[in-house]
Amino acid sequence: MSNSSRCTIRESVISTLKTVTLENELLRVRILISKGADIFEFIYKPLDMDILLKTSNGLDRFEHRNLAEHRLNNYSELFTGGWQDCLPHRARYLDLDITQDTGGIAATVPWAYEVEQNTAECASIRCFVQLPDIPLFIEKTFKIKQGDSRLYVEQRIRNKGAAAVQFTWTQHAAFGGQFLDERVYIEFPACIAFHARQYDRAFAKDLSRFEEPINRVTLPDGTIRNLQEVLPRFANEQIFTVLTHIQEPWVKLINQDKKVGVQLRWELDAFPFIRYWSNNVEDMYTIGIEPSNDAFANFDHSLEHGTYRELQPDQSYATEYTCEIFET
Repeated sequence: MSNSSRCTIRESVISTLKTVTLENELLRVRILISKGADIFEFIYKPLDMDILLKTSNGLDRFEHRNLAEHRLNNYSELFTGGWQDCLPHRARYLDLDITQDTGGIAATVPWAYEVEQNTAECASIRCFVQLPDIPLFIEKTFKIKQGDSRLYVEQRIRNKGAAAVQFTWTQHAAFGGQFLDERVYIEFPACIAFHARQYDRAFAKDLSRFEEPINRVTLPDGTIRNLQEVLPRFANEQIFTVLTHIQEPWVKLINQDKKVGVQLRWELDAFPFIRYWSNNVEDMYTIGIEPSNDAFANFDHSLEHGTYRELQPDQSYATEYTCEIFET
């Protein structure tokens, strides 16, 4: 067996951030241990292609920021791209409210990690953190296997507090890099686009008035867009919507020219919705595909419609999901 086909684990430091890289002959996946256990790089080695967005901020912004002492205000502060775990995205615990301005706590603090398996056939690490402010303890295992172009993630959340925690949870995956261009086509299971930001609780019993087919979504300026198509860079347009009525938990993004695709798979019980967003502005070219348990833009609306999860004291919840790169 050649060294190039072995699974490996390598620790390094970039701009004071501890990172761990899992690698086999097909993938190189870099995890930012010191910042949220974010997936910062997801490189398909045969094409030397990173499928995730990188912003102009870069990791140098963290050079003089010790997140253990001065954590980020929310998951998007100093946003570098990549894939953040927005947990909780929004939440309520006793008299504490986690809002959009303070959400995604898991992505604002350092995590710890330990090596679970380090053999030629499999490499895996277990990352874990006790969140500040809200009593959620999170464990996340990242795993790759020899000859396999999938990243496997297993995650468990435990409420270690004295009262129930109600929370929404979103996987904030932003695709871009060398992978994304206007030749990318997105395949969704059967679903409907829901305009969460236009929702009016006066029509709480008729959500259909805020729904449209995914191939004919109306933007605020009246433009009609097909969410399965990617606009070219510098189109200077932004889209946000939530995909609901999902029957199967998967999404594929396929670059038809480069003949390579990405597939996300997850468990529908954990994430029954997809928060979809895109940016084609000058400094950010990306498509966000975010499995989520929330369909709304306001946590009170989420609570009213039951699009959240509740954990009682000492109760746990576990799920798993994968991200695969494939050639077409």
